[in-house]
Amino acid sequence: MEVKLEENGQSTVEVALLIPLLAVFLMLIIQVGLVAKQYVVVESASRTGARQASVSNSTSEILSKVRYTVPDAKVKIDRPSVPGQYLTVKVSDTVESSLPIVGIIFPDITVTGQTTMRVEK
Repeated sequence: MEVKLEENGQSTVEVALLIPLLAVFLMLIIQVGLVAKQYVVVESASRTGARQASVSNSTSEILSKVRYTVPDAKVKIDRPSVPGQYLTVKVSDTVESSLPIVGIIFPDITVTGQTTMRVEK
């Protein structure tokens, strides 16, 4: 007597095992996109702050320009008082891992943007 094994449902089990892995992979891709987006925003904020610092010596104006783009940013301004020298504005912000499973696997990431410009005034 020959026993014939049926393979009905094999593909269903394979898909059921694959779906969670694909979901985690998709969330990782989304998290990388969120980090890249925040890096671009922080870099832009440092450029804006450096531009403001090159024409103005007011720290509050510089911080206002930077924090308009990145509200919770840490800002470090190194501005000489002599025109023609170079100033540096460094902006840092933390990207929180807000996606489910990904937040457990990867910790929060700090992105930093730094811009150097000449002092005009």
